[in-house]
Amino acid sequence: MRVLLLNYEYPPLGGGAAVATEALARGLASRGHRVDVVTTGEPAGVESTLVWDGRGREEGVLTVHRVASRRTAIHQAGMGDAFSYLTAALPVVRRLLRTEKYDVAHFFFSLPTGALLPLLDLRDTPVIVSLRGSDVPGYDTHHPQVQRAHRMLRPLTRWIWRRADRVVAVCESLGALALSTLPTLRYVVIPNGVDLAHFRPRARSRLPRQERIRCLAVARLVQRKGLGDLIVALASLERGRFELEIVGSGPDEAALRGLAASLGLGSYVTFSGSLDRAEVARRYRAADLFTLASREEAFGNVFAEALASGLPIVASAAGGIPELVHHGQNGLLVPPGNPGALAAAIKLLANDPQLRLKMALRNRAQAEANLSWERVTTRYLSIYNGALRRAPARRLPAELPASTW
Repeated sequence: MRVLLLNYEYPPLGGGAAVATEALARGLASRGHRVDVVTTGEPAGVESTLVWDGRGREEGVLTVHRVASRRTAIHQAGMGDAFSYLTAALPVVRRLLRTEKYDVAHFFFSLPTGALLPLLDLRDTPVIVSLRGSDVPGYDTHHPQVQRAHRMLRPLTRWIWRRADRVVAVCESLGALALSTLPTLRYVVIPNGVDLAHFRPRARSRLPRQERIRCLAVARLVQRKGLGDLIVALASLERGRFELEIVGSGPDEAALRGLAASLGLGSYVTFSGSLDRAEVARRYRAADLFTLASREEAFGNVFAEALASGLPIVASAAGGIPELVHHGQNGLLVPPGNPGALAAAIKLLANDPQLRLKMALRNRAQAEANLSWERVTTRYLSIYNGALRRAPARRLPAELPASTW
């Protein structure tokens, strides 16, 4: 199969969607498929890699076409950055479509990436569009500029979703939100995966009576991640018993540092900045609890990483989080924007090491059963094949969560 993948972000730029695009591209190529990725990054250019998983009948080829754009920040992309990708990627994609015959064209983000669709001659090539979060109207309510852009581009968004042969949502809650824009939309749900070898539990648990409970949050430092609520929650807990490490960067860092200092938490809250994947994985293994009470969240790669790392989770019941974290089973869920409830949940788990251990075991088992990239690749291949047959995709008995197909 020859697959064209398009995403305006790809490692090292971007967040969960970038990681998912790279993992899917490599997963497809490892099974003998030929994959072209058109993305942004420096230096601009083309790089091809032979990929084989050791089991396929033949090697696959992954070719990444990077086009120059204005984007420089790892996690943040403004509208100008997105537009610069579209203008730079358009001639490259057009050239590829003239010279190659693709079985599937897969667009990550209906906007901005899907805005290329009206400008391309795809003929009868099936189109897959993946909804990731910010491309769905009503998701990112903390950015008025984004909401204004969605209102203006609503007709284009609806056209893109209708044009697609398959629409894939990263979680059920995001698909349900998309229905408010296009009530007739039919979508399937394929969650992100996680690298189970990279993110894994520590070899041996520390003694349950350690003096200090180590909480970890991994997130962009922006308002919708609820990090201010987490810091306020920590301030209400027994001073000296809890410490919080925040891994990530973003525009709210100075404000969050100021909040921690004003609450007298300077020695208990650590801002570690952006770390490489190996170091992030080590921070998960060193923690006792994963704590992040986002105001808005689609799938949330960090929750999958916490599951794979065998960490009990305290989170908010927002967006797609309850699809991964089941209250009382593998974590505790609290209302978003409620530091008091967040503090109570952290204290409850801190006081019950046996419950933490049970949740840790359940989380790793859940990740192994449902969140491998191999499973995600298989699901996408079933979507591709269904689109090639121009037939409705049938739900597999083991498919979770539900979808509208």
